[in-house]
Amino acid sequence: MKIGFPIGTNGKGGATSWVKTFSDYCISMGYDVFFNTDEEVDVLITLANYLSLEKIMEYEKRNTKIIYRMDGIYFDYLLEDNKKVELFNKQVRDSISHADRVIYQSNFSKDLVKLLFDGKEIPGDIIYNGADTKVFKPEGDVLLRPIDKKIILSIAYWGTPLMANYSIHAILKIAKEFLDNEAIEFWILGLAYPETEKLIQDANLPNITKYDLKTPIKREDMPKYIRTADMILHTRSNDACSNLIVEAMNVGIPIVGLNSGSTPELLGDAGLLCECKPSYDEFPEINIKDMAHKIRQTFEHYDVIKNKIKERAILFTQDIMCEKYIDQIKLLVKE
Repeated sequence: MKIGFPIGTNGKGGATSWVKTFSDYCISMGYDVFFNTDEEVDVLITLANYLSLEKIMEYEKRNTKIIYRMDGIYFDYLLEDNKKVELFNKQVRDSISHADRVIYQSNFSKDLVKLLFDGKEIPGDIIYNGADTKVFKPEGDVLLRPIDKKIILSIAYWGTPLMANYSIHAILKIAKEFLDNEAIEFWILGLAYPETEKLIQDANLPNITKYDLKTPIKREDMPKYIRTADMILHTRSNDACSNLIVEAMNVGIPIVGLNSGSTPELLGDAGLLCECKPSYDEFPEINIKDMAHKIRQTFEHYDVIKNKIKERAILFTQDIMCEKYIDQIKLLVKE
């Protein structure tokens, strides 16, 4: 069987990461895989807004089966150019309308599609992202770190520049809540947009003790960073299905995130969520005091939460995810 993808495996971001993960799995199963070409394929798996309507219709004329992997939609607050938001969402809507099958990353992702179709639900199965348990596991190398401190880890890259700035602003506000607690340090890692980097540097907070904002973290190094931390701080709102969350769960590290997007359904009762005023029109307002409280609560009940995280992680593995996608492909080809 020949399986096609609209993009390759080089680059940053969740879409590229997923394509690499699933295409590698397909190759290991003996399938032929093609990227961003006009090669005749049996099934095309497209995502985000990577294909124009014209390109999709070309595949339709060849009788290629099309699967659309639904992530999220574009909100006005994510981009400064609202015309781009309208265009990108139109491309998502066109992709869904012409797909033979839609696969959602979460229930939240499925709900978002209703916003593009005047409240109409578009049928499709939910397949959550999964982590490679051979790599993202509790055992393994860690970084050099102070033994008398608690390390709270977050990342600098959160999609668009506006989303990155929103998330980093929240992290800076949280760090200020712990300035009087010498036992807690914050690490912010990964390649940052210049404006985001400036926000962190200008804040000059003494408890943000480690950051490298010039170098992207290699995927193979992520488990080491997560494993070194005592907690992951996730401040992205309206997220369809966070790779960082499922990876941290499989490493067994507690997470504090927002009561927003798919984060509640991913964590269940295995993590504490801070109050976050829901909104699709503007960046949701985060209750910083409540997030600081949830961080303290997590450390107070650390072992209990850590055990819950490990138990829940079995729902979000790469093997489960890939097997479900292969099942969908096989069913579609038979139709």
